Amino acid sequence: MFKLYGRPGSGSGAVEAILRLADIECEVVDLPRWPEGEPPAELLAINPLAQVPVLILPDGSAMTESAAMCVHLADLHPSAGLSPAIGEPSRAAFLRWMFYLSSNIYMSELRYFYPHRYTADAFGADAVKQASLDRKSFEWSVFSEALGNRPFALGDRLSAVDIYAAMLISWIDDLDEFCARFPALRGLYHRVAGVPEIAAVWARHGMPT
Repeated sequence: MFKLYGRPGSGSGAVEAILRLADIECEVVDLPRWPEGEPPAELLAINPLAQVPVLILPDGSAMTESAAMCVHLADLHPSAGLSPAIGEPSRAAFLRWMFYLSSNIYMSELRYFYPHRYTADAFGADAVKQASLDRKSFEWSVFSEALGNRPFALGDRLSAVDIYAAMLISWIDDLDEFCARFPALRGLYHRVAGVPEIAAVWARHGMPT
């Protein structure tokens, strides 16, 4: 049995969607938001960074980093078709885009939502937030150009990359403006959100469908 600690609207959304698609039995624990600097002891005990999601594996060990969870779960259940197998030609692209999204766009989102964490200047948060907006725009343009006219990141096949990207898109403040600028990403988002199992997770997390 897996156990997923998360929070609606957080990085646990993509992990939960993959669990649902792969039909993996998992207990989901929603943690409430906590005041800055006061994370619950339950979370600190399994992740010293006090970040969600955290996935407790069947052997009792804790796994952090949402993109790593997505890859691990997809690889554990190949019948779900959410990751190319090692040796498949698209495996390299799969890993590239999973970690591009997590190390670039996800981090830019954190700088946007929590700018005070990324500056020692008491008056610098606004500048950090603006820089993150500019950077996100560029990072999404790179991903959109790579997607081109394909329905999904790896071609005709839905993968964990698309689910992860759609989760990040759902965090955009002005989704209509974003979709107008990146029509390829609008199409990707709606194709992902239109999968019934994913739509159920999105609704639980309050994400647009």
